[in-house]
Amino acid sequence: MGTTVRFAMLVVLMLAAGGAMILPVVDTLRSGDRLGCNLAAGVDPDNLGNGPALISALSQAVPYLACMAKYAPPPPWWGTAGWPVLLSCAAGVLFLVLPAWKARGGRVVPLESVDRDGELRGLLADLAATAGLARTPRVVVDPTALSTGAVVFGRNGRPTVCLHGGLLAGRNSEPQRFRAVLLHELAHIANRDVTITYVTVALWRVFLALVLVPYLIWEGAMIYGTYIEFGASNWRSNLPTTTRGVLLPVVLVALVYLARSNVLHSREVYADLTAVRWGADPSGWVGTADRAPADSTRRRAFASFLDMWRTHPRWELRRDILADPAPLFGIRALPMFLTGAAAALIDFHVLNYLSPYYVAGAWLNQAVVLASAVLVTGVVGIALWREVAHAVLTSERVPSGVRSGLWLGAGMAAGNLITGFGSGAEWYPTRPQFLLLVVCAGVVYAVWVAQCARLWTRTWRGRTLRPVLLVSLAAAVVLLSCWLAWWGQVGGPFANGFSFSSDGVHAALLYDFPGRLTGHPAMLSAITAVMPPVQSTLLLPLVPAAVAVFWVVPLLAWAAGPRTAVPRWAEGALQGTGARAAAPGDAIPPLRRVLLPGLLGGAVGWVAVAGVQAYMHTWQPGPEQRGGMFAWSYVAWLLVALVSATAVAAITAVARSGPYRLLGALIAAETAALPSLAGMILLTSSDGCVAPLNTLGSSCTWTPPWQSLGPAFLFLVNGTLVLGAVTAVVVAAAGSACARAGASRAWRSARPARPARPARTAAPGRGPSARRARRVTVSVLCAVAVGIAAVETVGQARQKLRIVTASAAQRATQQWGGVADAPVSADRKAEQVHAWYRLGGHYLIWHANAHADHFVNELRTIAAAKDVDWTDLKQALSPVRPACVNLGKVAQWANGSYFRIPDLRARLLWQQFGAQARQGSQDCQKALDQRDFTLFRTAIREIGGARNSAAAVKSRVDKVLLDADYEAPAHPDWFFEVPPGAQ
Repeated sequence: MGTTVRFAMLVVLMLAAGGAMILPVVDTLRSGDRLGCNLAAGVDPDNLGNGPALISALSQAVPYLACMAKYAPPPPWWGTAGWPVLLSCAAGVLFLVLPAWKARGGRVVPLESVDRDGELRGLLADLAATAGLARTPRVVVDPTALSTGAVVFGRNGRPTVCLHGGLLAGRNSEPQRFRAVLLHELAHIANRDVTITYVTVALWRVFLALVLVPYLIWEGAMIYGTYIEFGASNWRSNLPTTTRGVLLPVVLVALVYLARSNVLHSREVYADLTAVRWGADPSGWVGTADRAPADSTRRRAFASFLDMWRTHPRWELRRDILADPAPLFGIRALPMFLTGAAAALIDFHVLNYLSPYYVAGAWLNQAVVLASAVLVTGVVGIALWREVAHAVLTSERVPSGVRSGLWLGAGMAAGNLITGFGSGAEWYPTRPQFLLLVVCAGVVYAVWVAQCARLWTRTWRGRTLRPVLLVSLAAAVVLLSCWLAWWGQVGGPFANGFSFSSDGVHAALLYDFPGRLTGHPAMLSAITAVMPPVQSTLLLPLVPAAVAVFWVVPLLAWAAGPRTAVPRWAEGALQGTGARAAAPGDAIPPLRRVLLPGLLGGAVGWVAVAGVQAYMHTWQPGPEQRGGMFAWSYVAWLLVALVSATAVAAITAVARSGPYRLLGALIAAETAALPSLAGMILLTSSDGCVAPLNTLGSSCTWTPPWQSLGPAFLFLVNGTLVLGAVTAVVVAAAGSACARAGASRAWRSARPARPARPARTAAPGRGPSARRARRVTVSVLCAVAVGIAAVETVGQARQKLRIVTASAAQRATQQWGGVADAPVSADRKAEQVHAWYRLGGHYLIWHANAHADHFVNELRTIAAAKDVDWTDLKQALSPVRPACVNLGKVAQWANGSYFRIPDLRARLLWQQFGAQARQGSQDCQKALDQRDFTLFRTAIREIGGARNSAAAVKSRVDKVLLDADYEAPAHPDWFFEVPPGAQ
């Protein structure tokens, strides 16, 4: 299974990377003005991808997408989707052609031409029967190959075995060798790895020819044009992006080649094991053994590094594995690192592949990262389960998963640095410390999988581990996909410099609880800092499901109870490896050691919630003033109380969970969260019934918290569950660090450390009533946890199962974005203003001035006329109505339908024009409808002010462009094409 998943990751990585790498190559061949749209949006091309650039584009999403659609349209979808199809078809054709090419008549001859008496065919038929093959495969001979080997090619359904001439020549002198080589090749057929092998080879060659070579040519042309032909003066700012462009294919080639080598390496080793199980003599392979590496650590490490790049492992290594198969179950650092990097690269390339079409949405992003999570779990999760199961069966030291997790997390962090996600055009993110979260996430993931594997192998009584393996890996997929989604939508932008706008947060607070946000500045600062990232996390689609499986899966394993004999699944698990299964060594702590701390934490939660109500009662304002700051302070203190209860439970459980600290802390924390939430619901529903605890209510009525607290209730429930899990992880990490430090001090001390007291298992004599109570408790906890997750996930699906529109993205960014404009040089600012002007700003400026002048001219014409009937004001002033209406339209364009002016002074004047023209247009039309001459005079003053502002904008833009030696801006008296977004 592990080899198949690695092969799948190889295929996905090559297809995703191939499509994403060829996209800029194809895009270069298309004419477009992507640069102009970015400049008009106020983006600095030298810093594409950083926080200010992203905020600037997203806060103007409507005009930005309209500009890109008009001046830099994406390639047709069939062209983009067709490239992976082309790669797949090319690989398929090559896969079909390779066997025919290898078996062409001028290179090989049929076996019958050299086996006149049929002796070899009879021997092959006997060996095929030994291998359990339904029929003898086709056999050819390569008489020019002097080596004493053989090779199988083709596909699983139609394999061909090619015998080398040297092997046939030595058949009589070395019959055991001849038989061992043939059994090895037949083992490839029996293991059904022939198709995987040659699909891998075909994909690799197609990737080199159709993707890597064009990309390198394109990258070379870009480097030449940027640094040599045009002599970029800002080469230092372009260097990180250029370096990534060069480094990306290098890393991709290394990833693809190592994944390919790993697939081919595994097939050779398992073919050896299969052949030996059928009776092959390993001594038959001794003659071709490589010279053993030197004994120095450096040389051994170098030899081990080279082994990872070989498609065929050294004969010495293969003999060692036949003698002791333990290395097959070990986990190497570099494959873990490359798997983490592959996950980051796959997500980056797939999202880049979709980026030209500007489709986004929570569930769409979740689906993208879910695919990479499946692949990573298939590689890392299965490897950890194999390593743990082997250690359990052979009574060896069970791995903790920390080392593997560190390398996995380091790979994911390195993948983000290589792709530039979270870094933009810089070498590293604005907040590089956030990358430590990526490494920690890899550790938590690997430790959770390893501890679940250790727990299930101790408790499972079935004939095979496959059911619990699939359940655990499915849970691991959900967990990892949630992390990847969080990093892509929350963590990465934060690392890139994004921060939430305080004004936007305050507006959201007042939307839920109208009132005043005065008083208690420390609490307001804490709410403003904590609530947005927590709320952003809770909005991810699979977060409720991830929290549930995080602790329910280990709870089910723990509830199964320990076993004392060799389990049934261990029978035959090590067949053919030379190892024998052993009875379990360490004991599992009783389940009550983690459930009782959870119940204790629940009681603490009840007391803490009551304490919060008592505290809030001491400064309870009048009924009309219990919104705003007071209500949000109440919610914040409730969250602190609930999370504190989970912390108490986790701390208590960590000291009693033995080697399962993470799982014990999770179970205890989430167990404490459920009764604490129940107590919160009861106490807040009866708010007003107990005078010392009155908070939002003053009279005794039953008001459920989803009514009294509104949306804040879901924030409390989900926030408690999520922060409780995070708290459990932190507590478990601290407990493990303390335990490790204690063991280290004991090792360094002169006196031997006192042996730890072995953990007691559940007493078998407690009777059926105790077991029934345990099952009922576990069933209730699991049902509640799964029920909450199901309800929340369905609710998320109803609200989030849609693509985010440009207007929605623009509104959200304008409210929540807290990144200021990045400083740019005067020349760059002039480029931005010029792009703004030529892509549509000239149209707006001309119309703003033209309609304001037209309004004034119409008034002058009316005033000069002698036959005007002033008794009917509406009829007398009817010629100015079109100008009033048109000014209102121009004002709408100035309010987000087109880019804001990159120059700050001109932008403020343009905003002033928009406000004056909008108000003047409304007052003008209202005055005409109501025949209100006083209001009409007010409209005249407002439109006059708008006219002055429009003239000032024109003068400022002209000055900026002329100072930068651009041609004098022309403002002709004819209509330009309507700019993007200004319909």
